[in-house]
Amino acid sequence: MAKNKRYIEDLDQYEGCYDKERFGMNPLAVAFLQRGQRFETGVTTGKTLAKLLTFCDPRWVVCEIPQPRRCPLCNERVVAEIGGAEVVLGSAEIRVVGEEEIYAAPDLVYHYVTAHNYLLPQEFVAALKTAKAGNIEHRAVINALR
Repeated sequence: MAKNKRYIEDLDQYEGCYDKERFGMNPLAVAFLQRGQRFETGVTTGKTLAKLLTFCDPRWVVCEIPQPRRCPLCNERVVAEIGGAEVVLGSAEIRVVGEEEIYAAPDLVYHYVTAHNYLLPQEFVAALKTAKAGNIEHRAVINALR
């Protein structure tokens, strides 16, 4: 369970945002990391990274805050190139709709994987393989949370 406001164990139920009120269920948390926290590290394939980045597109994020947060692990301001545009990460969450579950992650998840070798839970990676940012199911989740 949560040790502080922002740290949540991977695959615990995420109770932030408005998911339960809108869907009657909480998504599973992924990558709600904090400085000093231990996490699994490893290599993530380029295909998984590319797919993950599509979910960080500003068209598909939810629970936005006005000022982006810096990475809690390295204190860097994080910018990613998405669709040819520079996007500042750290001010929103993503949702990935899997076969059985919905997953919630901060948009900084992409940075955690690329800069800190954070190893995504296999269950989440499996969901990424079949999920598509912007398909009808995903848009329904995003629209309901906005």
